[in-house]
This record gives sequence, structure tokens and C-alpha cells, in this order.
Amino acid sequence: MNYNLNIREVTYALSEALDLVGIDDILHGKRVAYMAAEVAKELDWDKNTIDMLIALGMLHDCGVSSTYVHTHLVNELDWNNSDVHAIIGEKLLKKTAMYAHLATYVRYHHTHWDAFPETLTTQEKEISNLIYLVDRVDALRAQMSSLGVKAIFSIEEVIKKYVNTMFCPKLAEAFLRISSKKSFWFYLENEALDSYLHEWIKGCENHIFSFEEIKEVALMFANIVDAKSKFTAEHSIGVSMLSRYLAELFNLPEENCEHVELAGLLHDLGKLRVNDDILNKPMALNADETLSMSRHAFDSDIILRKITGFKDIARIASLHHEKLDGEGYPYRLGEEEIPFTARIIAVADIFQALVQDRPYRYGLSKEEAYDMIDDLCTKNQLDKNIVLKLKEYLPQCYDYACAKTATESFCHTF
Repeated sequence: MNYNLNIREVTYALSEALDLVGIDDILHGKRVAYMAAEVAKELDWDKNTIDMLIALGMLHDCGVSSTYVHTHLVNELDWNNSDVHAIIGEKLLKKTAMYAHLATYVRYHHTHWDAFPETLTTQEKEISNLIYLVDRVDALRAQMSSLGVKAIFSIEEVIKKYVNTMFCPKLAEAFLRISSKKSFWFYLENEALDSYLHEWIKGCENHIFSFEEIKEVALMFANIVDAKSKFTAEHSIGVSMLSRYLAELFNLPEENCEHVELAGLLHDLGKLRVNDDILNKPMALNADETLSMSRHAFDSDIILRKITGFKDIARIASLHHEKLDGEGYPYRLGEEEIPFTARIIAVADIFQALVQDRPYRYGLSKEEAYDMIDDLCTKNQLDKNIVLKLKEYLPQCYDYACAKTATESFCHTF
């Protein structure tokens, strides 16, 4: 089926997943987008370039899944291997037609002005360096206890210090001109920033996108989530493939099958907010860590619901930890409240996790994994019909869960 979507709304919503990596400082991409756009306006750049800069700002850190890497981003002006996440981001974007035009800029958004390769055009250098400049401004802001007069002065002095080396003189001068306006800094606050970007979203008409185009975007974000830990590599892809296969075995309508596939890819978006140490902990989580982990389905729901037309996908993606006995999370729904499509993803999510290596154990065989699934079914946590279908096609389900049957995915890209 086709999807009638506002691509700016999609970009904004999914950028919220990227911003979650900051945990306590979660609007980095949006602040970069705003500041880049304002500098570009000061330089009289054309509207199309400004619109592109806003999307670029929100997605520039798509190569960052780890809270450890994010700590470097906000606590240091520069560091060794600072471009690793930029290289990863470029690879992700190149494989996503909707955002492929941003790939080069993302690749060089941590490159110093005096270190650009000569193969790039002047425009490519300036746009990449503009993202770098305002990205570093936001990192400096994050290091301040408050954004008062002294803090703003300190930020401006750092920019002046690195003109001609880290930053393009023309861009730095334009930034310093607009940063003298108090309103420039006020717009970095949550409510003002949200208003600014929603005006940008309203300026774009809806367009028709094919399922394959939307799936490419979902795959990109699935890979960002799965890259957060070596123990979750390919998890979202495996869940998506197995969920789609099970949905087809039940002869669900094509629209339902597509929604299940997309929800499988996006179900763990909220995990980007979980600290790396919790996700990789090789032992049982304590109560606070469990609470942090258990909110990821809720965060996935909040993000996806912001995309008009994704209500059903958001709902079934967010219910993959609900149980038929009413003891699941985050909503503790009763059996009659959990749609069949969400029950499919719940089975696929658990089965895939069981056959995959985790910090505390090696992956189980398909038979061992099924026995544990069957036990959960006996306890009225999982749908019996889906579990029986899993048993009937166990070898095929195992291959899908391990993403062994993929013809084209981002598996093993990195």
C-alpha cells in the first residue's frame, strides 16, 4: 500500500529517537537544526538549502547509538576518532533514498575547516562545517550549568579562537552576529524550539510514499537501535522478518502485514534512551534499572504516534511487552485489549531474543527457545495460536529470527 505522509513530520518524529541517546539532554539535533537554519538565513542562503539544513541538523548524529559516544559529543570540543560516528551515519543515509542527499554532509560534519579534502565543492564544505560549528556550540552549551551572559560570552570566545582552523570565517562571523540577539538563545528552550520546528513542518505538503520507501527509513532506524549493543545486532530486523512471516502464515491482509513489518523494525526505538551500562549488564537489573529499561516501549509509542498515519504502527510496536495475563508493561493491558498483530510481535520479540547471544548467556537452539516460549504460553502470557504456528514452522521461523533469509537488508553493513 502507499502512505500519505509529511516527510518533515517523519524526520522530526524519528529525530526524537536520536535525541533520546542524550538521556538527560534530549534536544541536541533540534537545537543544531535551528541554529544552522538561522546562520543560513543570516547569510541569505536559499530556502531549499535552509529546509535541507533543518533536516540535516536533526539527523546529523544518526551514527550515534551509544550513550558512551554521546558523552564525548557533549563533554569535549574535539577528540580522537570523532568522525567515526559520521562515517557510520554516511553509510546509513546512503542506503536510504529519502535521506541519501544528506550523506556527504553527515560524513564531514566533524571535519575542521582547514582539513577538508579538495574533492568537495565549496557548498559541501560550508554546509558540513556549519553543522560542525553549531554542533560544537550546543556541546559547549551542554557543559554550562546555566545559559547566562557569562556562558554565552564563553561560547562565543571559543568560536572566535578556532576561526580559520576548525571553523570557516564566514560562518563564524555570521554566527557571532546572530548570537548577539537574546532571542537567538531563547529559541534553544524546549517550547520555543518546538514551535519553531512545527512551523517548518507545516510548510511541507504531504506526499505519497511506497511501502518500500518507508521501509528503508524504518530499516535505517532499526540499524541505529540495534547498533547500540553488540548483543542486539540485527534484533529489530529479525523481529520484523519473523513477525511478517507469521502474519502471512495467518493470511492477514497486506496492510496488516506491512504494519507488523514496520512495527517490528521500530518497536525498540525507545531503547536509545537506555544507558549502555544497563543494556549490556551481565546480571539481573536492579529496580531502577528495570524501570529505565521498561519505559522503552512507551517511548517508542510516543515517538511513532507523532507521525500522522502511523497510529496503528505505533500501537502495535509499543505493546510487544504486554502479556495476556495483564502483567506486562508499560500499560498492563488485559487480554482483550491486545491486538492480534501486537501478539505476533510479542512472540517474535521473545523468540528472537532467546536465539540471540545476550550479555548473560549464549543464544539458545530453536528447540530450547521454543520450549521457553511454550512455557510462557502455558502461563497465559503469549497467544496459543501464534505459539502453535511457531512450532509448526519452527525451522523457517528460526531462520527469519536470525535474519538468515534476508535478500536485502543492512545486516553486516559495519
